[in-house]
Amino acid sequence: MRWFLGTEMLRIQYSLGKYEVKQMGTKHMLCVSSVGLGDMGTYTLQVGDKTLSAKLTVIDEPLKFLSDFSPMRVTERQTAVFEVRLSKKTDSPLIWKVKGKEVKRDEKFDVSLSEDGLTYTLKIKDVKASDTGDYTISIGDLTATVPLFIERIPIKFIRPLKNVRVKEKAQAHLECEMSSKDVHIRWLKDGRDITGRACYVFLQEGKRAELIIDDCELENEGEYAIMCTQDNDTHEYISSANLTVDERFAIVTSGMSDVQCPTGSPAELCVVLNDEKLDGVWLKDGVEISELHGVQVVKQGAVHKLLFSGVSDGHQGKYTFRAKGAESEAVLAIADPPEIDSSVLDLLGARPVTVKAGQTATIKIPFKGRPPPKVTWYKDGLEVMEDERTKVERAADSTTLVLSRCVREDSGAIMLRLKSDCGTAVANLHLNVIDHPKMPQGKVEFLERSRKCIKMKWKAPRDNGGKQVTSFVIERRLAGKKSWFRVGEVDSGTTVFSDDKVDEGQAYQYRIRAVNSEGMSDPLETEEVYAGEPIEPPGMSSQPQVSNITKDAMTVSWTPPASDGGAPVLGYSLERRKKGSNMWVQVNKELLTDTKCVVDGLVDNVEYEFRVISVNRAGAGSPSTVSNAVLAKDPIRAPGLVRDLCVSDSSNSSISLSWKSPEQGDEPSGYILEVRPEDAKEWMKATKIPIAGTTFTVGGLQERMKYFFRIRAVNEGGVGESTELSEGVLAMP
Repeated sequence: MRWFLGTEMLRIQYSLGKYEVKQMGTKHMLCVSSVGLGDMGTYTLQVGDKTLSAKLTVIDEPLKFLSDFSPMRVTERQTAVFEVRLSKKTDSPLIWKVKGKEVKRDEKFDVSLSEDGLTYTLKIKDVKASDTGDYTISIGDLTATVPLFIERIPIKFIRPLKNVRVKEKAQAHLECEMSSKDVHIRWLKDGRDITGRACYVFLQEGKRAELIIDDCELENEGEYAIMCTQDNDTHEYISSANLTVDERFAIVTSGMSDVQCPTGSPAELCVVLNDEKLDGVWLKDGVEISELHGVQVVKQGAVHKLLFSGVSDGHQGKYTFRAKGAESEAVLAIADPPEIDSSVLDLLGARPVTVKAGQTATIKIPFKGRPPPKVTWYKDGLEVMEDERTKVERAADSTTLVLSRCVREDSGAIMLRLKSDCGTAVANLHLNVIDHPKMPQGKVEFLERSRKCIKMKWKAPRDNGGKQVTSFVIERRLAGKKSWFRVGEVDSGTTVFSDDKVDEGQAYQYRIRAVNSEGMSDPLETEEVYAGEPIEPPGMSSQPQVSNITKDAMTVSWTPPASDGGAPVLGYSLERRKKGSNMWVQVNKELLTDTKCVVDGLVDNVEYEFRVISVNRAGAGSPSTVSNAVLAKDPIRAPGLVRDLCVSDSSNSSISLSWKSPEQGDEPSGYILEVRPEDAKEWMKATKIPIAGTTFTVGGLQERMKYFFRIRAVNEGGVGESTELSEGVLAMP
């Protein structure tokens, strides 16, 4: 028995269930499963020599879904099962898609087909929130979508957040464990979202979440909360706890020390605290260091350093390190050894500093060195001290020696020494002050002293003033005179001079000066020297006497001096002055040869004094003794006899007298009254000074003693003749 479709024999045993042959007695059946359009045709049964045929016609009905595609809700962690029932079998494949991606069979998804080929099943194992979405079934031209909703399991905190207490600068950990790892986490501090902030470390591993705060500050203290959410769940799950930060105080266990170092060298300022967790701040001159070129701030645990790669001027100052409750200070200063540029030293050593006497020598030497070195100037090995002529100026990078009104003695070796704790520098130079020469040396030796010539010799000056001596100038003056006169000049190779223009017996004084291009030296003066035997000025004349006095003239006379000085007196010089004045006026223009002179042209009622000077060939002698002062006035006549002398009253001890002025002579200026007791021979003045009036009472008399009286008038012209009482008077009433 064989079955044919058309002319092709059907291989029943290899049809994989497509065909099934059944025989019931003489009835033969061919069952065709999942009939399709391809199954249409003429089927023939050949049994032996018998052949039977029948035609199969397949009606093509449209394919459609028989399942209800309602949204599916499945609890998380369960298995979601989608079943699709077709109206007929089809050779077209059925494709499952989710979120645009085709679903393949794997550990998560299980795709199966029922035995009848009409039911397709998709199983999603252990569903998660991420499995939520629209699942699409496509077969041929048919498409259907079934929404899948995952109902989430509420989040539980297996280990909630716990309160934490730490010290400032310590690390704080806030951690918790949730019942699910598929959660979204937000961290809050005091109700504000801090998620993602750089100052926090956020960790999440599986179901465990942790917040780490490094180097806690006081402001980190507060309430922290973790807020958990999950997809497809509107609930917010929160766990909270408090973080307490205890303030931490620092103690300096090793402070900074002042630092001095050369320019460009590295330097370090170091502070050690008792707590490596604490930070600090560095300040320079009270200002916080934010950025300083060449400076690095280093923290190594509890050790805080300020590192300088190369110290410069901008790094000098006072540095302060401040940490909470602690502070340390130090000064960084550049300490360069003093240095003078070699070119300056070469220039100073090559030629001296030259100035003229009276000018100002200014020697300025620049240098380097910090801190500023001690500046000391030396001259000829002795330290230079400042005075009104010498000033030492000091600057940060130079020093200047100023010598005003220079003198020759300022010449010499000058040395500058700069000294600091870092070292010493020295500069040497020579100062040359050019001046006129010093005076010739020693005492002048007189080689000849005759009536016709005076010859002298001297020595050249010890110091030529820095310039070659070119000549010597010789001057002389008469002994006792002030004016000098030049008598000769010799060149510098000669130190001998002869003066042949001298007067015999005359005394001379010489002085010698050395000459160079700067001028003449101070003079070397000789003692007085005579040309031949010495002649002296005459001695003093006698004190002048004055006679023949009138208001405008008087006669002055004197006697010659006792000594003429070795030469005849040539004449006299008469001088006058007003009494009380120091100015003498010479009366005569020419020498007086007589010893008497009438002086006229006087001023009435002025007192005059006179003196006489004798003169010989040697000169004028000493002035005579000054005459007595004489008033220029016509002569006054002495008064005449006093008239009418009489007794006006008497007592036991006194007698009163009266009189009248004289009629002859000039007016008296007073009266001289004299008294003599009867038993005495000498007359006594009744008063020490003349009596001004014409009455007088003589007291202190002895009772009943007889007394005699006489009186004279007196004035500038003299004393008049006396008038005497004719008889004695008894001292009684």
